[in-house]
This record gives sequence, structure tokens and C-alpha cells, in this order.
Amino acid sequence: MDESRIEQINALIAEDPRDAMLRFALGNEYCGLGRYLEAIEPLQAALAIDPEYAFVYIQLALAYERTGQVGLARETVEAGRGPAVRNGDPNLMRQLNEIASRLPAP
Repeated sequence: MDESRIEQINALIAEDPRDAMLRFALGNEYCGLGRYLEAIEPLQAALAIDPEYAFVYIQLALAYERTGQVGLARETVEAGRGPAVRNGDPNLMRQLNEIASRLPAP
């Protein structure tokens, strides 16, 4: 993961700005680099395009958690529960639960 990968993904997004997978890929790259604040916008954009893209909720909640936005992290975990269940992958729900368990009580 490096800047050239981010540039490549941005170039692909410029060609197809409504591709939720590319937006997720960009946010994921930023998360992988520890650039959580920068990850938030492309992850939000991915969900605006495809609100059923369950894994995006995990990465977005993580980005919010890592940037100290606990309330938004909690909201994102809760919003992601429905898509995670509909996806049918129990691992998605497990990951959301792990994030939720780390968040301080409201």
C-alpha cells in the first residue's frame, strides 16, 4: 500500500465515480496506511452508492473509532448490522461486534 496505489485508484474513480468498490478500495488503502481521517470520505461515498455493501460499514466504523469519533463509530456499527445479516456472512457481524465492544458506553 502506497501513494502510487492511491493514485491508481483515484484515476479509476475519475473514470467511474459511481463504482462503490473503487470508493471502498480507496478508503481501505487509506486505512491500511493509518490515514483514517482521509479514509472516511471515500468510505462514506461507497455507502452512498451502495448502502448494502456490508464490509464498508466495518472499515468506516474503524476509521471513526481511530479518529476518536466514537458516536459516529457506534452509529455506523448499528447501521451496518442489517446489511451484514442480509449478506449472510457471520464474519461481518462478528467484526461489527468486535468494534462495538471496544467503544466506550454512550
